Amino acid sequence: MKATRANLLGEFTGKLDGLIYYRRKPSGKLYVRRQWKFDNHPSHPGFAAIMTNINALQPSEGYVQNLKDYLFLYNRLPQNEGRELYCWNNLYVRLMFALQTANPETVNLATLSREQIETQNLPCRTVKDAVEAGLLPVVKGYERFSQVL
Repeated sequence: MKATRANLLGEFTGKLDGLIYYRRKPSGKLYVRRQWKFDNHPSHPGFAAIMTNINALQPSEGYVQNLKDYLFLYNRLPQNEGRELYCWNNLYVRLMFALQTANPETVNLATLSREQIETQNLPCRTVKDAVEAGLLPVVKGYERFSQVL
């Protein structure tokens, strides 16, 4: 929910009375959400293993810059209005899960390694390959995003 300044001191952000206040830098708007309580679930360990492994791949600086540039163009697509992604990490995770969905018999994100990506020539090696494989939507000028993971 969007919050207005009602007896808040200046630029308050943080936790207060079970609510979390934060400001989004691009829009400058103040948002409030309820503080959530973590409940254990049987699927959490598997998801945690996948996220740990995806982050352990450590993409190169050029690949990260390509994701940032692609993200800017992605957010400008008309079909993504109101559903923008905020950082390259979100796009990177979305790309990896799309890779697993497209190749369920060969790709397991919990055990994926750089060697497997290179030997099997998986489409996540470059952003350009991911777009051409249909893992990411086509944006204008995607051909220039050819830095290797």
